[in-house]
Amino acid sequence: MKIFTRTAVFLLLSAGCFLESPAQGNALLWEISGKGLKDTSYLFGTIHIRDKRVFNLGDSTYYAIAKTKALYGELNLQDKDEMKKHASELMMPAGTTLESLLSAQDYKLVKKYCKKHIGIYSLLINKIRPVYVSAIVSEDLLPKEEKKPLDLYLQDHAGKLGHDIGGIETFEEQLAVVNLIPLQEQADMLVEQIKNIEEEKVLMEQMLQLYLSESLDSLEILVQEDTLSQEFNEAILDARNKVMLTRMETQMNTQPTFFAVGAAHLAGEKGLVILLRKQGYTVRPVKRK
Repeated sequence: MKIFTRTAVFLLLSAGCFLESPAQGNALLWEISGKGLKDTSYLFGTIHIRDKRVFNLGDSTYYAIAKTKALYGELNLQDKDEMKKHASELMMPAGTTLESLLSAQDYKLVKKYCKKHIGIYSLLINKIRPVYVSAIVSEDLLPKEEKKPLDLYLQDHAGKLGHDIGGIETFEEQLAVVNLIPLQEQADMLVEQIKNIEEEKVLMEQMLQLYLSESLDSLEILVQEDTLSQEFNEAILDARNKVMLTRMETQMNTQPTFFAVGAAHLAGEKGLVILLRKQGYTVRPVKRK
């Protein structure tokens, strides 16, 4: 599961390629202050799943959200019009189907698995890009006990408090990065995923346990031996983190903000925690209790 292992974690943590980096502590919630900020902002590493175990956020997390005036995710998941606007970009190019990218035997395998496990989404496997089918398959391997995944829940919660909701990336930017993976490679990864589904179940639970332990460094180690192209690695994490940093600075200087982004963006020497410190901010871990 070489390539798929890294990509599966990316799909759930929003950026699953981790690069070797110095230890920075076990924390998902970080307080940001200093460098002339009038009020404290926060950074939280989230995950796109509905397993109830990740919803044990602790009073500190809810306090941090309440103390701020805005919650910004990677994307503004409240903006339904913008999501609908880009829905077509999840689809296969005209004239291309999953069936056309796979052997008859592999397509039959994928179709059978999807029909059994992902319900109505199985009707779309020939229409949407394979990487998004992989995302649905990955999410299905963990319990779906809550109505919404954690990242969307946080935005809903903050919205009910009257907070401004926004994103530090655009839909165009995220889609462009994912589309760097060629369609044939996406299709091959999907087949590899399903052929090794029992192994992946173990990986997903391991990933979840590391997330629950708030160990960014251990999450990094989990996938560091699996590599995609250097171009993809830089685009999916390093380049995005630089853009996020710039937009976070602008937003923090406008109003105190709770930033909830994929946990992978926090990790490593080129992750947001260390990038913020290099910019002169005081970034300290907050225990969630």
